[in-house]
Order: sequence, then C-alpha cells, then structure tokens
Amino acid sequence: MKIIKKSIPLLIFILLFTTLPARARPRERNSTRALREAAVARALAWLHTQQQPNGAIGGLGGSCDMARVVALAGDDPDGPSWTPEQTSLLQRCKLDLPDYLARNDTGRLAKVLRAAQAANQNPHNFGGYDLLARLQAQYDPQTGLYAANNLFRNSLALIALNEAQQPVPAQAIAAVLAEQHDDGCWGWPVGGTVSDTDTSGLMLNALAGAGYGDAPQVNQCIARLMAMQNDDGGWELSGIYGDTESNVDSTALVMQGLIAAGWDPEGPRLTQTQNATQALLSFQAQDGAFWWRQGQAGSLLLGTQQAIQPLMMVYPNEIEKPWQLYQPVVQTRVMVIVD
Repeated sequence: MKIIKKSIPLLIFILLFTTLPARARPRERNSTRALREAAVARALAWLHTQQQPNGAIGGLGGSCDMARVVALAGDDPDGPSWTPEQTSLLQRCKLDLPDYLARNDTGRLAKVLRAAQAANQNPHNFGGYDLLARLQAQYDPQTGLYAANNLFRNSLALIALNEAQQPVPAQAIAAVLAEQHDDGCWGWPVGGTVSDTDTSGLMLNALAGAGYGDAPQVNQCIARLMAMQNDDGGWELSGIYGDTESNVDSTALVMQGLIAAGWDPEGPRLTQTQNATQALLSFQAQDGAFWWRQGQAGSLLLGTQQAIQPLMMVYPNEIEKPWQLYQPVVQTRVMVIVD
C-alpha cells in the first residue's frame, strides 16, 4: 500500500461564499443591537408605568404576554423590579390562568406556554397546569391542526412547540402548507382565500422554527411580503381589507417571520426609503411606548409587546459565521491511499 501526497489548491473562501444563499452572506454593516436594546429599555420603562398594584399589565392574559417580552429582554418578570407590592408580573400571569384558559382557546394556551418557556419555567407545571400536555391535546390528527378554524392561533401553537423543543407532527406541517393561498401567503381563517401579513408572518416563524425555512412555500410567501412592503419600510394588515398604512403590529409580526427564515430586516431587499427595523422604531413615542400607527395610539400595550419581540431577535448578520468563511485561498495536502 502506498500513500501519495498531492497538493491541491482549495478555494475555501470562494466556494463557501458563492454557494451560500444571498441572505446569509457576511455583511460589513455593524450590528444595530445596541440601538435596538436602547429602544427596548425605553419600552420596558414605559411598561413599568402601566403595571397595576396587583402585578397585572393590561387585561386578562395580558400579564402573560408581558412576562414573556420582559423575559426576552433579559429581565426577570418574577423579580423585585416587576413586583409593585406582593405579586410579581409572572405570579399575576399564573393567578390569571384559570379564567384565561377557561375558553380552551389554542392561541391563549400557546401564548402562556411561550411565556413559561421565555421565563425558564416548567411547562409541565406552570400555575398548576401541564401546558405542553394541554396543547398537544388540542391536536387533531385527522386535520393536522391544533386550532380547527384559525390559522393564526394554529401558528402560535406551532411556534410554542418549536420554542419548547417539541416535535411537530409532519401532518401538522402538511396541513398548513395545504392552506397556502395562490398569492403565496396565508390568512386568518382555515379554508379562506385572503392572505394577511399578520398570519403570514406568524406562519413563516412557525415553519422556519420547525426546520422548513428553505421550503419553496416559505420562499413564495417571503417574495409576496417583500412586494407588499410599503415605502416607509413597514407593512399593513392587507390592502384587500382597505388597510394601506403601515402599523406596528403587522410590521413586527412580518419581521419576526422574515428574521426566523434567515432574512436581514436591514438588508437591501427589505429597504425602501428606510429599512424594516427603522420603520419599526419609527412607531416608538417619546415616552417609550409604541404607537399602532404614526400618531395613532391604538392599543399601546399590544403594539409595545409586539415591537419588543423582533427587536430582541438575533439578526442574520449578527450570527457568527464559520471561521473558514474569512480565510484566504489555502494550499493543503491530501493523502491518497493506493492499494
């Protein structure tokens, strides 16, 4: 047996760079994370002013939503800063569960599970509920859906399972892919024909989290959402509904889906007169809250909660690239074994 050594030039940098999808290529742009975190800190300061003495923020179930975004922002919703008297924000969420979950609503259940996961709580015993078991019990193997008539809530269920690192049945993925509309995206009702940006953003988030971020159906919806981006860099719910002005909720939900699928919200493909992140930040008022629309308060709590989530996500350009991507052309020796 002989060992032959050959010198073979490997164009590591060139090959790896040119075979990557455009959205994943290294960028020279500096991260805007510090700017985004500052905006989130202002939003959290405003949320503090909205907390009631009993620990609640907003109406029934709102404390669970807020506990989640507080935890995503790196704060402790069960800590002293979120405990105005005897009850913390997270404790209020748990206390509200009997009334909040009484309707057996899949979307509500998924939101609570996401809050428990974000706050590093036991999803099998959160406020006395086994959230994972309850959510899995919502699944209908005949239809592949967790919410029989509502794709928005069904998407929330899939996202909650992804975040809990639970397997999503293949039939559940097939079911939502079958609901895709001719324009490439999804809408609120099961069996509907009209797409909306909110449901589509959630669906992209759900499919990407389940490992289908590069599926053709996902790319079709991304192309559609890019075409629907307004000149100000944001999104409206859907022009079909007579809504043509960007709002914070739709912009935030679309951004979450695009980022989850690997797209840079500050990249050239998502930049009009300004990029998507700039559009989202433009909704923030001086007091730290996020308007629904420019100068229109709408639901400030909902808008602020929605805006915090994409601002705290890791953008594609902030993901550390493999070491080899930054190396020049190298010479290497390959050993060829000959019998």
